[in-house]
Amino acid sequence: MAFVKVALDVPLPALFDYALDQANDLANDHADIIGRRVVVPFGRRNVVGVALAVSATSGIDAAKIKPVTAVLRDVPALNAGWRALLQFCADYYHHPIGAAVLAALPAGFKTPAELSPLLWTRLVWSGPPFAGKKSERTRVALAARIAEAGAAGIYGYQLTGVTPKAIAHLTQWQAEGVIVQAQPRREARGGGGDAAHHLGAEAVGNDATAFPASAPTLHPEQAAAVAAITAALDAALDAHSSAPMLLHGVTGSGKTEVYLRAAAAALARGRQALLLVPEINLTPRLLQQVRERFPAQTIVALHSALNESERLHGWLLAHTGAAAIVLGTRLAVLTPMPRLGLIVVDEEHDASFKQQEGMRYSARDLAVFRAHREKLPVLLGSATPSLESYAHAESGRYHKLLLRTRAVRNAVLPSIRLIDLNITAHEHGVTLPVWAALKARLEAGEQSLVFLNRRGFAPVLSCAGCGWVSACTRCTSYLVLHRQGNAANLRSDGMLARGRLVCHHCGLDTGVPERCPTCGNVDVRAYGQGTQRLESRVAERFADARVLRIDRDSTARKGAAERLLAQAHAHPDAGGADILVGTQMLAKGHDFKRLTLVAALNVDTALFSADFRASE
Repeated sequence: MAFVKVALDVPLPALFDYALDQANDLANDHADIIGRRVVVPFGRRNVVGVALAVSATSGIDAAKIKPVTAVLRDVPALNAGWRALLQFCADYYHHPIGAAVLAALPAGFKTPAELSPLLWTRLVWSGPPFAGKKSERTRVALAARIAEAGAAGIYGYQLTGVTPKAIAHLTQWQAEGVIVQAQPRREARGGGGDAAHHLGAEAVGNDATAFPASAPTLHPEQAAAVAAITAALDAALDAHSSAPMLLHGVTGSGKTEVYLRAAAAALARGRQALLLVPEINLTPRLLQQVRERFPAQTIVALHSALNESERLHGWLLAHTGAAAIVLGTRLAVLTPMPRLGLIVVDEEHDASFKQQEGMRYSARDLAVFRAHREKLPVLLGSATPSLESYAHAESGRYHKLLLRTRAVRNAVLPSIRLIDLNITAHEHGVTLPVWAALKARLEAGEQSLVFLNRRGFAPVLSCAGCGWVSACTRCTSYLVLHRQGNAANLRSDGMLARGRLVCHHCGLDTGVPERCPTCGNVDVRAYGQGTQRLESRVAERFADARVLRIDRDSTARKGAAERLLAQAHAHPDAGGADILVGTQMLAKGHDFKRLTLVAALNVDTALFSADFRASE
C-alpha cells in the first residue's frame, strides 16, 4: 500500500495522508498522481485537493487512514516548478500549504468532477439549422450563437452566459455530431508533460517575430535593452540562469515596446511569456497592444475582474501551454506555464503587487524567485524603481538597462509649476491658477486631467460640536463618505441627501448618521475632498464641459473601465471627455493624445500616509 500526501484548503500547516490501494487501481503509477487533483473524504464530505507527494510509509496508523476516492486526470498535472513555487510561498510567507495551493487555482478547478474539455475548446456548428420549439428558446439561442461564429468557432465558456446548462447541451450535440471542435490540436484533455509540450509547440507559429509595418523603430537604448534580454533568453535555453534585469526608463521612453520585443524573442524560441501589471484597469489597454502585435498567437488575460468561467478558460490555456502570452495582475504570477521563458513586471515599484488578504505576498518578489528557480530571465520595468530594486541594480546584483531618451522624436518632459496653498487663493480645494489653466485648455479644445489620489466624496465626517469623527469600528482607519447618485443629491449646505460611509482598509460599509452619534448634534459635516466631490465641483464650474471621473468606484462594474477609457481617448466630436478626474489608475499606462494639462491636487498628503514607504 502507498500513501499520497494531499494539500487541502484548510487553515492547518500540514499535508494530509490518504491511502492508495490496488482495489481502486490508483497505485499502478505513483509518479503520475503527483500534481493532480484528487477527491478525498474530509470529515463528512468529499473535497478536492492536490497530490503533492507519494510515500511508501506514513507516520499515522494505516488503519486510520482513509482511501483516496478518485484521481482526476482530465488535465495535465501541475508541474514540479509550480509545486516548488507554492511550497516556497507557504514557507516564506508562513501560510498553510494547502490554503496556498488551492488559493492559486481557479474555483472551477476545485470542483470534484472532471472538467469538460468543451469548456475551453472552440466549437463549430456542422449540422442542419437547429429548429427548436418555443419552449426551447435557450437551446435555440445557444445554437444560434455557435452558428453565428461560423468556421472560426466559439469557446464553450463564452456560451455559459446563455444558460448555466450550456455544457450539458453541448455535450449532447457533440455526441449527435452537430458540433465539432474547431481546433482539436489545442484541446487540453488528459496527458501530462508530453501533451502540454505538444500543445505549446503547435501554439507557437513562425510569425512570432513578425512585426507590423506600423511597429516603431527602436532608438539605440531600446535596441541595447532588447539585445541584452535576447542574450539572457539564449543563456536560459542553455540552462544558465541570468541576473534579474531592471529596465529603468523615463516616462515615454518606450518601455512597452521593449516588453513586446522581448516577448517576441521568447515566443520565437518556443517559450511562453508572462506579463504582470499592477492594476486591472491597465490590462485592457496593454492587452489590446499585445493582441495587435501578435494577432496569430493565443493570448489570455488573468485578473480578478473575470468571472469564474473566463478565469478557468484562460488558466487552462496557460496551464496546457496553448497560450503563448499571459497578461495579468499579481495573482497571475502563480499561473502554471509549462514553457515559461520570460517574466516581465511592469511598474515594478507599485504597491498593488502586494496581496493584503489571505496569503500575503509580493508578486514582484515571487516573479524574481520563480525566474531564479526556473533559470529564466525576469525584467522589472519602471520610471521610478523601488529603492530596493534600484540598490540591487547599483550593486550589480541586478543587470541595469537604462532608457534615458523619450521614444517620440523631439518630445520633451512637461514643465512643472508648484503652487503653495498657504499663499495662493483657492476655491473648493482648487487654486485659482488651476481653474484658469483648466479654462484655457477648455477654450483651446484640449484635454485636461485633474488628479486626486483619494476616491469617494470626502475622507471624513466630523461633528462641529464635540469633535466626533467617522472612525472605523473595525480597524484604525477612517470611514470615507461616498456619494450615491449624482450632484442633484447635494443639499444647499453641501451635505448629501444620500450616501454611505466606507472603510477603504477593511471594507466596512455603513449608512451616514443623521446626527452626531456622540452628542446628537445635527451639524455633522464632510471635510476634505475626494474624486466624487471634485467631479461635482468641476462640473459646476464648467457646465458646458464633458467631465469624466475614472476611479475604482466608477469602474467597479464589468466593462465600465473599458467604456470610460474609450470615452477618455475619444475625439470631442465623438463624445470624448474634456476634463478627466481620477486617481492613480489614470496616471500610468495611458497615452491620451489631446491631454495638455495635468493638475495634481494635494500630492504632499501622501507623505503623511500610514504606509512605511510614504516618504519614498
